[in-house]
Amino acid sequence: MSFLEPIWDTFLVHPLMVLALFAYSFVHDFGLAIIVITVIIRLAVYPLYRTQIRSQRAMQELAPAMNELKKKYGKDRQRFAEEQMKLYKEYGVNPAAGCLPLGLQMPILFALYSALSQLGCGLGKGGQNCPGLTHDEAQSIFGIFSFIPNPIPVDGFLDTTAHWLPWLTQGLQQPDHLFILPIAAGAAQLVASVMAMPAKQVSTDPNQKMFQSMAYTFPLMTVVLGATFPAGLTLYWISTTVFQIVQQYFVSGWGQLPKYLPFLRNVPTPADRELRRGTQEALKEAREDMAKMQAEEPAPAAAEDFAPGEQPRPARRRGRRRGKR
Repeated sequence: MSFLEPIWDTFLVHPLMVLALFAYSFVHDFGLAIIVITVIIRLAVYPLYRTQIRSQRAMQELAPAMNELKKKYGKDRQRFAEEQMKLYKEYGVNPAAGCLPLGLQMPILFALYSALSQLGCGLGKGGQNCPGLTHDEAQSIFGIFSFIPNPIPVDGFLDTTAHWLPWLTQGLQQPDHLFILPIAAGAAQLVASVMAMPAKQVSTDPNQKMFQSMAYTFPLMTVVLGATFPAGLTLYWISTTVFQIVQQYFVSGWGQLPKYLPFLRNVPTPADRELRRGTQEALKEAREDMAKMQAEEPAPAAAEDFAPGEQPRPARRRGRRRGKR
């Protein structure tokens, strides 16, 4: 659909290219510029990712209750849907919250793929041997951001190499043929996936088993795809995954990572402290509710209310006595 290409370039690809050139004008290294882009994007969508992590964890922890609802109302779909929404509302869970950040991530990945190709080879170009974006081409995409200084020399091309990654001599618009970055991306994705799983196995639900299997297969997919994508895109994936790991450390804790790295059990996280505080508040509310219930119940007669030697009489049984007279 070529008629969508100008819209795609105007609203996603070219803004990412301008952002990369702006970051490059400060750090003077294309690899560092991609990392700067990653941090800017992740900070912009941080509230959504925070909601995603908590929603995914809550959905996993609600799996036992969902199984009970399926057993009870499995044949009545309408009643099951009503009880399911009540359960979500009671625990403040939004099932769609876990999908929105992923929906935003995919267009950014595709747009960044196109942006890296054009930054390395020129507008609308691609291939193996290309000099890079020229000064005039960069100036033509600035648009309303024309006040940003053009970091490319007048008669030169954009240097897309990362000087701290010496084996990538052809620029980050080309794949990493040594597979160093793809393997690093897969390892980072594995850590993030394990951290996303709850620390305790709360259910044998098939959906949760599928989530666990995806947690181990998705890193392998990341390695395979990273070997074919531009190295700059793989570097972006590493950076965004590391950012996600740090975010999960603060929002949801280590997850199941201590299962493989036992020393982490002795390293508390801010999420653990927040969980303990929430548990204490829940216990406090439960004690207050119990105290109110006990205060509303009538107190039994005390022993001192009777005369000395007098014992409380059992309640008199009413009704006609059957048997022989």
